[in-house]
Amino acid sequence: MGRPMLVDSVPDSPILSLIEQVFRLRAAGHPVLSLHIGEPDFETPVGIREAASRAMREGLTHYVAAQGMPDLRAAIADRESARHHVPAGPDDVVVLPAKFGIYASVLATAAPGDDVLLPDPTYLFDAPIRLAGARPISFPLRADFSLDPAALDAAVTPRSKLLFLVTPANPTGRTLRRDELRAVLGIARDRGLTVVSDETYASLVYEGSHLATASVGDGTVPIVTLGSFSKAFAMTGWRAGYAIAPSPIRERLVKVVEHTLTCVPPFVQRACLWALQHADGDTTRFREKFRERRDHLLNRMDDLPGLRCVRPEGAFYLFPSYDLKMPSREFAARLLDEERLAIVPGVAFGSRGEGHVRISYTSPIDVLDEGMERLGRFLESHGARRG
Repeated sequence: MGRPMLVDSVPDSPILSLIEQVFRLRAAGHPVLSLHIGEPDFETPVGIREAASRAMREGLTHYVAAQGMPDLRAAIADRESARHHVPAGPDDVVVLPAKFGIYASVLATAAPGDDVLLPDPTYLFDAPIRLAGARPISFPLRADFSLDPAALDAAVTPRSKLLFLVTPANPTGRTLRRDELRAVLGIARDRGLTVVSDETYASLVYEGSHLATASVGDGTVPIVTLGSFSKAFAMTGWRAGYAIAPSPIRERLVKVVEHTLTCVPPFVQRACLWALQHADGDTTRFREKFRERRDHLLNRMDDLPGLRCVRPEGAFYLFPSYDLKMPSREFAARLLDEERLAIVPGVAFGSRGEGHVRISYTSPIDVLDEGMERLGRFLESHGARRG
């Protein structure tokens, strides 16, 4: 069979594998209810779609610069600097899908064999880190999902080069505080780390306003800010986002795009520009609807046995713990089999996610209510305790 390939060491995405399983069950006629996917249930606003169509009619169907179209980069820089105080000009922006930006950021900041630090639990950074030939090293969050600077410092190795942060966080919904970021950036400065801050959910903060990691920095720590159009504008299928990075990281990111994607399609970029200029009202509407669903779901969860949940401040997930003596993969598999309800096992987000599950509130309230009915039956049937 020959030598194993690097990609063979990386498991399939647990969330995408679950999505495929749900599709198969539905195709077989099973009434599966999905509370697992991190995708808004809203349609991409009409104006955004029309902007893309108009751009194609105007002939924007050819190659453009790998770094991104200048007008879009300028609009991104203006928004990030004005709203979130991220120091950015048009030349600091690279247009690329945000998820691809994770992989590209590792390639641009770490060499094969280097260590990359991750909070635990956190989003699925492990696989792209391994694909880049680096080694993921996790450090535990506190019980309330806040960052523990001492745990981070203890996890740093001589080969540590990069630290990933997420705010608001997936799967926990927690937002990072200024004191946490100052402490973490101090460690990054002293230990020679670059920081990549995934801020995909910046538009979905329900208490206060988004605090960007780069806004707290003093220029002594290289910080890459990742942003996305997917959640803010219901554009998940468009695969559009951006990185804001200092030199020479920015030039490396552009090189990665040049030799992989070539560019984000120009009609997609024109649609993103229209979104930034005209679709803030849609983003506000989405945020308020998600806030309503979050509050409703938290109230419903209070009535279910054996669940405890830290109140999320952003994104669109709950990450409750449960009191059953059952690993989270088994919990999710049996829930899908017995109640046809799809959620994500907490261990998918790291070992500290064990004993939790991720529930998305990206569905209408009647669907959420039905999901809680099914989850409640499952918990009762397996002996979960109340109180």
